[in-house]
Amino acid sequence: MQLEAFILPAVMFLVSLIVNALLLGVVLGWTKGENREFGDTIVTALIVSIINAIPIVNIFGCIIAWYIIKTRHEQTWGGAITTWLVLIIVYFILLIVIAILFLGGLMVLLPTLPI
Repeated sequence: MQLEAFILPAVMFLVSLIVNALLLGVVLGWTKGENREFGDTIVTALIVSIINAIPIVNIFGCIIAWYIIKTRHEQTWGGAITTWLVLIIVYFILLIVIAILFLGGLMVLLPTLPI
């Protein structure tokens, strides 16, 4: 029973990490970032995920994420912020498409919207 409670969150974390790494590589192509290989982007996604999981650091998580994107992918501050924002937008669009295709439409997302 204890192992089953650990497996689902671990699998969800790994899938989320892989999707984040793939999307980061695509978005870095749009914003002219360097080091777009999967290994580089998965390390960046892992570092940002670990830092954002720490509650005290989470207050400054976006600034730290911008700095990590800036340094690891050789971008300016504006490029890092743009990459981060576009990544969030693309990720949100992907979630909407998945909800429409596999979960029965936008009615699944309505309870999560802050209305």
